[in-house]
Amino acid sequence: MKTILLFAALLLATPSLFAQSAAYKEAMTAALETMKTQSQKTPLPEMLATANQFERIAQAEAKEWLPRYYAGLLYVYAGFMGKDAAEKDRYLDQADRFLKEAEGISPKNDELSVLKAYIAQARMVVDPMNRWQTYGPAFEEAIGEAKALNPANPRPYVLHGSSLYHTPEQFGGGLSAACPLLTQASEKFATFKPASELHPNWGQKNIEPLLGKCAK
Repeated sequence: MKTILLFAALLLATPSLFAQSAAYKEAMTAALETMKTQSQKTPLPEMLATANQFERIAQAEAKEWLPRYYAGLLYVYAGFMGKDAAEKDRYLDQADRFLKEAEGISPKNDELSVLKAYIAQARMVVDPMNRWQTYGPAFEEAIGEAKALNPANPRPYVLHGSSLYHTPEQFGGGLSAACPLLTQASEKFATFKPASELHPNWGQKNIEPLLGKCAK
C-alpha cells in the first residue's frame, strides 16, 4: 500500500519534483512496467488510464519526448480498440496531439516517425475502402522516413512487414511480400540497443507468430 501511495504521490507531484531526474525515471519506469503487462486483451479503460499516467508525466516534463511518445502509442492501441469509427478517430486525434508535441521537442526522430506511421495505419483501418488513398501513402512515407533516419531501428520493418502480412496478395501483400521485411526486423533486433531503459524497445514479440509462418 505504501508503494502505491508513493507512486500516486509522484504522479500528482509538482513540476519541480518531476524535474528531478530520479523522480522522472521512477515515474516513467512505473508507467512502463504497467504498460508491459497490457495487451490487446486489456480493457480499454485500463489502457487509457496508463496513457493518462504518461500524460501527467509529460505535463510535468516540458522537455521530454518519451512520455508523449508512449501516451501517443497507447492512444494508437485505443484507436484499434474503439467501439466505432467516431470513437477510434477521437483516440487517434489524441495520438496525433502527443505526436506533434513530441516532434516539437525532438524533430527528425525515427521512433516518432514510426509512431506517425502507426497512426496512419490505424486511421486507414477505421475505414480502409475510403481512407487507403490518403493514409496508405502517409504510412509509406513515414516508414521510409524512419528507415532513413535510423537504418538500425527494427520497428519500421515490424510495422511494414506486419502491414503487408495483413494486406491481400492482390493488393501487393501476403506472406511472400511480408516475410523479407519481418526477417530484416528480426535481424535488426539481434543487434539493436535502445538508448536507455526508458526508450522504445517493442516489436519483437509482435512479429514472432508471423515469423513462425514464414519458416513453414
